[in-house]
Amino acid sequence: MISSLSFSRFTVFGALAALAVAVSAPTADAQPVKFGMITPLTGAGSVVGLDMQRGAELAMKRINDGYDVPQKEGDPVRIGPGLLGEPAELIVEDDESRPASAMDAVRKLVNTDGVPIVIGEYSSGRTLPTGQFTNENKVIQISTGANSPTLRDVGPYFFSAIGLATAEGPAMVQLAQKLLGAKTIAILMPNNPYGVGVEIATCDAAPKLGVECVAKVRYEEQKTDYRPELRQLTAPNPDAVIFFAYGADATLILRQAYELGLDAGNKWLGTEVSNWEQDVKDAPEIAEGIRGIEHAVGGDFYDSQYVTSYKDAYGEGPLTAFGAFAYDATMLAGLAVEKAGSTNTDAVRAALIEVSKTYKGLTGDVTLDNDGMREHQDYGYFIFKDGKLQPFTP
Repeated sequence: MISSLSFSRFTVFGALAALAVAVSAPTADAQPVKFGMITPLTGAGSVVGLDMQRGAELAMKRINDGYDVPQKEGDPVRIGPGLLGEPAELIVEDDESRPASAMDAVRKLVNTDGVPIVIGEYSSGRTLPTGQFTNENKVIQISTGANSPTLRDVGPYFFSAIGLATAEGPAMVQLAQKLLGAKTIAILMPNNPYGVGVEIATCDAAPKLGVECVAKVRYEEQKTDYRPELRQLTAPNPDAVIFFAYGADATLILRQAYELGLDAGNKWLGTEVSNWEQDVKDAPEIAEGIRGIEHAVGGDFYDSQYVTSYKDAYGEGPLTAFGAFAYDATMLAGLAVEKAGSTNTDAVRAALIEVSKTYKGLTGDVTLDNDGMREHQDYGYFIFKDGKLQPFTP
């Protein structure tokens, strides 16, 4: 099973050995353009982390091979082979789904490897401190999964290729009303910047829509028992439960909810549901019927530009929605370096804003605002049915 794989820290040079791509050897004087990446390859977020690594790899492969990058309008923009006339290098660090390891990883990338750009992180609880560190060191960081509203305030060297979660709260309240006629809701979120941000956004929106938020439960990640939190969550007998959990945590929470007879398949609505799809496949009954939202990816462009290459490289389709965000972040970074004509981070940060306006993203319109945050994010609706997430119309 994917989520049980264990990885050590490693460097991906050029197109990567995993893809069996031949890359011309650099001359003795050549200096590769280095990108860093921090992502959870072990721990609760390992499935998403692996998918993000693969997305970044596929973008890096195209950069090193030379690629005509699609634009929203007009002709493609040629990038590569390599960047600034040299091979591009992706240095991947496993943050082990832990804040302390994420900080160790980003310090290595900045202080030892000397990267000008870091791709990642995934969890807001790890992205916030790593982003503060990179910003203080004038190193660009592009978030590929974290979307706490607090990330907007990190600083000028921090960017987000994924929409912030500000809109998720109202969307979930409206979904609860439409599907369940909910008058009362309970919130179950991890006690991290993302979870707290979504909880606040949800409970702020609820009374404006005629809904009462009757329970707010924040749980600590990577525990071995969530039954006390589940009992607290359901004690007021809410009409709907709005929840989020990462991979392995989601599996345990949903299993214990199933064992307690909490009827998650009818009353629970999830945010960013692809985070746990792969993890529950060995016990699909614990998630059967759960509905929710996910960042919208898909369509003919996504399939032709990404899914086919992903399957060719890895023998299976994308594991989550998040690998495509890592692809877009890596491609934007490459385009920005080329436009800036250097890896000077002041020049690259200005170029990032510009290239985002014309780049045709796998994940849709990735235009960045003046704070470096993605301006618009579409969501799709999904139901976990027959062992997999399937689109549905609420």
